[in-house]
Amino acid sequence: MINIPERSIEEIAAAMKSVRRGKGMTLRDVEAKSGGIWKAVVIGSYERCDRALSIKKAIHLANFYQVPLNELLGLSSESKSPSRDKITLDIRATSNSTSTESDIDILRKFATLLCAKRQDWNGEVLSIRTSDLTTIGLLLNLDEATTYSWLSSRGLLLKKP
Repeated sequence: MINIPERSIEEIAAAMKSVRRGKGMTLRDVEAKSGGIWKAVVIGSYERCDRALSIKKAIHLANFYQVPLNELLGLSSESKSPSRDKITLDIRATSNSTSTESDIDILRKFATLLCAKRQDWNGEVLSIRTSDLTTIGLLLNLDEATTYSWLSSRGLLLKKP
């Protein structure tokens, strides 16, 4: 059985507002970036508990914000990121990537800067801290858990032996 924390409507509304603000968006930004699909007045009503949010709309809003539904609704467990002992970025994989993603370039530049700052450059791998993961997430406009999944899905994390 999954233990889902109890949340009041006000806590859920506050979580929704926090997600929006965490994305750096005002209510007007949401309306503009969604092409008018999400009206500023409607999102504001959800955040003030003046309007009910259906599950269907909550799922669509979570997808718009690019966050898991449980994050949008403030239902995440106490630890917002998956349990990990050690995260090691495989820097070689960023150079070997056949992808032309600008996000890979951003990650490579961040890793290079981090290596230089910590003076632990070996050119191949870099142990990253949870705070580094948070920073990478900010650079990629993702939450910490999604950032970890993004890195993993692209083969950018060194596999444990």
